[in-house]
Amino acid sequence: MIKSPLDSFGEWTDMSVFLELKPRNDLASLFVDVPPGFREKSDVPEQQNPRKIKYSDINVVNVTDNFIRIGAPPTPETIQKRHKEAQNAQNQSKKQRERSQSTSSSTPSSPTKKMQKKGKKGEKSDFKATRFGAAVRDVIIKPQTLCSPAFDDSTGRIFMAKVNVEPLSGPLVPKTAHRLAVDVNKIEKLEEFAAKAVPRVKCARCKLGILSEEYIMTVGCLPDDEFLATTQSADFYCRDSCGAGCDPDRHKHKKPEDLKANPKWLPTEKRVMISYANSILHKSSVLEENIVIDERKNIKCAGCKCQLGKVQKNHPDIYQFNQIATLMTGGPKKTPFVDKINTSQLSIYMAQLILNGCETQTSMKLVIRSLDKVPYMLVWLLDSYVVIANGILEGLRSEEDEGAILSPFPAIKLLYKVFNNQTAASDPRANGEDTSVGLIDLPLPCCEVLIELLLRSSLRSPPACRAVGQFFVGYLQIDERV
Repeated sequence: MIKSPLDSFGEWTDMSVFLELKPRNDLASLFVDVPPGFREKSDVPEQQNPRKIKYSDINVVNVTDNFIRIGAPPTPETIQKRHKEAQNAQNQSKKQRERSQSTSSSTPSSPTKKMQKKGKKGEKSDFKATRFGAAVRDVIIKPQTLCSPAFDDSTGRIFMAKVNVEPLSGPLVPKTAHRLAVDVNKIEKLEEFAAKAVPRVKCARCKLGILSEEYIMTVGCLPDDEFLATTQSADFYCRDSCGAGCDPDRHKHKKPEDLKANPKWLPTEKRVMISYANSILHKSSVLEENIVIDERKNIKCAGCKCQLGKVQKNHPDIYQFNQIATLMTGGPKKTPFVDKINTSQLSIYMAQLILNGCETQTSMKLVIRSLDKVPYMLVWLLDSYVVIANGILEGLRSEEDEGAILSPFPAIKLLYKVFNNQTAASDPRANGEDTSVGLIDLPLPCCEVLIELLLRSSLRSPPACRAVGQFFVGYLQIDERV
């Protein structure tokens, strides 16, 4: 399993909070887990549906412009009591300092840093919070718009409501898959990595070297992941990628060299090309003894037999390696292009694959297959742009405390279904009978990471929001912040 910051709070648990905004909806959905000790159940008629229990006292959850709180607010008596306790603690610490100063002449030793830390921990452990909360960054909550409050689950502890939330950067705007793919695939990141030069490519699983390091190489950038296979403009593709090989007479090239692909976009012995999803290497720069090419032109690691990539169809001397199945680093510090332990970056990478797939396949439904054509999951792009904030409420010492910090992030919302041998054989979408579903072939390690990321995102969601019919609901982050 991936051990990384992707699990913003692991999974839905006590005092979890989940906020979801959508561009087309005026009201955001708010979910807060409220343990039984924070509210009392009102009289509920037996005829009422037990799956939707309502409570008369919903003030247990309090929402302000930037804060979400649970627990009764402190009374004036409680505030005075806390103030007196704080003063007494200060007086005691003052007396202790005076005693230590008076005995310093006979006992020159002073408390060590470890003892001071222990004292601080002891003081913290004595504090028992009765109110918990979180602060939401980069958005403004309008508490006067809160409506439809209810404890909406079978156990009667998940508070659900609708409330208007506006990002500080401006209103959310719906975006198409193509627009998002362009936004996510930042050319600046490719250029920044390319400037490091000195590329190295290894198998991500067994660390077996793939790229020859006999000489220093440079790195070039491709405009998009499918550039060497196709582009949105046929003329652009024919001019710069295929060398007009598709129809030389039509392009009226008189010189034989005009029929060759533009070398600007192709790798060489001393140059590696990268796109957001793949490393593109020339055959002459690859350590042939460390890879195996099967009859389907798929590339595997000679050490661990793991799927790594494939041979480019229209350029048989060019090998395409997936950035998840392989580890590509650059520069003397060996900086990775995709940091496998940085889950926000890993999630953005996977979102880019999905968005590009929807664009190239002209379908919101995609079957993710391994390179040997085995279907692993079906994904369905439900919402191309949502904003999510989640975390766990923390104990508050005072009303001024922020508690947990929730940082909203944009994401794509997906329905997904993981196949096994039986469902893959019976589902028409998996076996190719449904022509409305696009197909994406990825190395097996990439399929596994995608499944894990989506399953973990489902675990972080409220239980009532994890499934729709036969599908699970998951999210993939597309940027660091709104």
